Amino acid sequence: MKASELMQSNPEVVIPEDRLSEALRVMLTRNVGCVPVVDSRATLAPLGVITDRDAALYLASHDVRPSEVLCRSLMSSPVVTVAADDDVKMAKDKMREFQLRRVIVVDGGRIAGIISQADFAREKPKDAQQILEDVSQPKAA
Repeated sequence: MKASELMQSNPEVVIPEDRLSEALRVMLTRNVGCVPVVDSRATLAPLGVITDRDAALYLASHDVRPSEVLCRSLMSSPVVTVAADDDVKMAKDKMREFQLRRVIVVDGGRIAGIISQADFAREKPKDAQQILEDVSQPKAA
């Protein structure tokens, strides 16, 4: 199975100059826990990601409002990607290696979708269990 067959297509994105409040709006309205950050909405070249956890920890430690924070201030970068034509094993391996719950899928340098643990749980439950175990392990020092 190719990554393009498992991914959730056309995710909503933000740019580095957007406010965190915009990223949180996307998460709320799309019921997702991650928003890709791209260089522009025209090129959709991935620069990083913002997760709900990133936002919560940043806001708690900086005591600011989401409307006062630019996405560039808290996005995780560089972004880990797989190609749309890659086998889903590549996505699974990268999620395990980098301890990620999601991986960005690109096609021609543009974001095409996102594969999450939930996608594996629906389509490949055995793989989802292994990813969950690996992601949940403490990182080696």
